[in-house]
Amino acid sequence: MSVNRVKVKPVTIAAKGFSLICLMLSLMACVPLGRIPMGPVSRMIPPQPDHCNAQAFAGLQGEHFARLADKTLAGPLRVIWPQQLVTGEIDTTRLNAQVSATGRINRLFCG
Repeated sequence: MSVNRVKVKPVTIAAKGFSLICLMLSLMACVPLGRIPMGPVSRMIPPQPDHCNAQAFAGLQGEHFARLADKTLAGPLRVIWPQQLVTGEIDTTRLNAQVSATGRINRLFCG
């Protein structure tokens, strides 16, 4: 019985290092560089035009934010609690509801 021997070339240290660097770079591409900026509403969301129809819901100030669930909105709803930080990502059709600790609407605005 004969055994066929296959010659395998040894992988050099340089090739292993190159493979490791490629792996690290590809993994780094999956992670955002830096943090997503966040801050208080007043700093992160400048006044926006009323593309979210906030004026139509002005009568709900002082009411519980759950009352917005029955309304037809122009876009998404974001409920912002006291001391909550938000991103500066602006969606002009999004209705932002700043609420009290008990969920009562203090302010409605677009962004």
